[in-house]
Amino acid sequence: MNGQPAGYIVISDALKDDAADAVRWMKKQGISTTMLTGDAQDSAEHVAAEIGLDEVHAKLLPDEKLDEMRKVREEHGSAMFVGDGINDAPVLAGADVGAAMGSGADAAMEAADVVFMNSEMSAIPKSIDVARATRNIAWQNVGIALGIKLIVMVLGLCGFANMWVAVFADTGVSLICLLNSFRLLWRKF
Repeated sequence: MNGQPAGYIVISDALKDDAADAVRWMKKQGISTTMLTGDAQDSAEHVAAEIGLDEVHAKLLPDEKLDEMRKVREEHGSAMFVGDGINDAPVLAGADVGAAMGSGADAAMEAADVVFMNSEMSAIPKSIDVARATRNIAWQNVGIALGIKLIVMVLGLCGFANMWVAVFADTGVSLICLLNSFRLLWRKF
């Protein structure tokens, strides 16, 4: 009225309810968190402060996001990038692990290594838990297999192992490792 605005409209993305909890979990695990976004600097800094991110890089085009992700990788080591937009596709493909949200663009899901079937931020720390548990069990299985095979080999050299012990060292160890891997199915993540 009289050349003065009568009001204004603010349009912004809504934060996911579990975003702050997911970031807190990652920080407790010693994982550095960085936001790479094409959004305005003020908006990005507000979101980063609200959920507790370590770093924010805003006003980035897709190729700039990829360059920035490479810098983050040099500084912090392996990088997982989570995105859902078509402009995230280059970074998803270039990250050590690219993860797309299931509600995102087809190009993002195609470029990603992992696709979360929901859009919950809690899927990120859960996937890290699953990956760590899987890695631990894989190393246990390697140790079990090599240990038993080494023992059977020594027993064979000393004349105490027969063909059935050798079969156990091969097939039996495979079954033991398989059963050990089943523990992941009953673990709560």
